[in-house]
Amino acid sequence: MLSGSRLKFRGITRAIFARLQKKAKRNGIPVPGPAGEAVKDGARIQWKYDPEAELLEVECVRAPFWIDAARVNRKLSQEIEDTAGPGQAA
Repeated sequence: MLSGSRLKFRGITRAIFARLQKKAKRNGIPVPGPAGEAVKDGARIQWKYDPEAELLEVECVRAPFWIDAARVNRKLSQEIEDTAGPGQAA
């Protein structure tokens, strides 16, 4: 599913994942379950959440010409860390 540029976050409890789902929805990105894919403004995001391991993996797998995937991944990382708290990146 995910390639080498995936972001990993440990310590993501079910409660934190629920907050992330709500935050994503407010920003127009549906996250209906623990694994999936969504597209917004041409950027394709994939995620996989393991509630038992408290591990979230997320990646921008495709980006439009006007923004690169690394920039989208940086924004994803910032948003997840803002919600989960510092020190969650694996």
